[in-house]
Amino acid sequence: MVKIKHILYIGIVVLTTLNMGIAQDIHFSQFSESPATLNPACIGAFDGEFRVVGNVREQWKNVGDYSTYAGSFDMIVLRDKITDGSFAVGVNFITDKSGDLDFSTNTVNLSISANKSISKKNNFALGLQGGFGQRGVTAGSELQQWDNQYVDGFGYDSNVGSGEDTPVENFVFADFSTGLLWRYSGENIGFHSGFSIFHLNQPKQNFLLSTGKQLLQMAFHAGSKIDIKDKPFSLIPKVLFLKNGAQIETNAGMLFKYVLQEGSEYAGEKSETSVYIGGWYRMGDAAIANIKMDYMNFSVGVSYDFNISSYKTITAGNGGFEIAISYLKPLLTTRKKRRSLL
Repeated sequence: MVKIKHILYIGIVVLTTLNMGIAQDIHFSQFSESPATLNPACIGAFDGEFRVVGNVREQWKNVGDYSTYAGSFDMIVLRDKITDGSFAVGVNFITDKSGDLDFSTNTVNLSISANKSISKKNNFALGLQGGFGQRGVTAGSELQQWDNQYVDGFGYDSNVGSGEDTPVENFVFADFSTGLLWRYSGENIGFHSGFSIFHLNQPKQNFLLSTGKQLLQMAFHAGSKIDIKDKPFSLIPKVLFLKNGAQIETNAGMLFKYVLQEGSEYAGEKSETSVYIGGWYRMGDAAIANIKMDYMNFSVGVSYDFNISSYKTITAGNGGFEIAISYLKPLLTTRKKRRSLL
């Protein structure tokens, strides 16, 4: 028989984990810096040979261990094999841990996308993504001590079987997603917008000894890059809308870009050096400060979430720290500017 404190603790942590980690999918504050988790059609959405991306997010350290790690690699494999278009492939992974119960989610996905330019300024892309995921709980040792593991005259003995069912089973599932992306590129202005649907097959999820389905997640994202004519400044507004069942998340904000050094395909083929500063607002949840730098085809972004939600009492106002790093291998003819199109 499990102790009452164990029942209460496991119940609280599991319900909290289900609310924070399952009803709402894994997400990043710097959402456009994680293209594979934003929209499968973003695979290959750049002017270059290949791209490598890494993301780290840590939050609510005073409540428990809430951490997310993600990485992706994508490249264009067939350029101009279709008229004014290309094919791209990519692979990405996510590993996430939530709370003291170490509720974990691990996924690996393969993606493919095809894009076609319908004019010199407009391009459309379709992406498909599929892979496998694993979820489960590995409770800390203090949560694995059950009444029947205490031996008279000895005390707690970890070698004695607990005889208890695991409240959340470890399980593996297949997962499939798709998305569309439109890009417009003008002389001093660019736009993009996309729509994606994750968990098309609604894989089964096993919690508290019962079986449910992963909810569909729908995402709409859009943004622009507005260059100030004859000035080294640009404005980069973006918005993201997520819907996962009854859960809705809205993000909006803007970065201010300043070019420190123009790139050039001459003089040693220098790459552009730029700095960004700005922030985002996740409605009803967090105000987010964000800084970023492009240098030598690398990009590094750092953000911090200032918690303004009803959880701020529990978290003592602590938010989340996030870092995003990417490397874009340019084509020889595109070294003048860093051309990630999101």
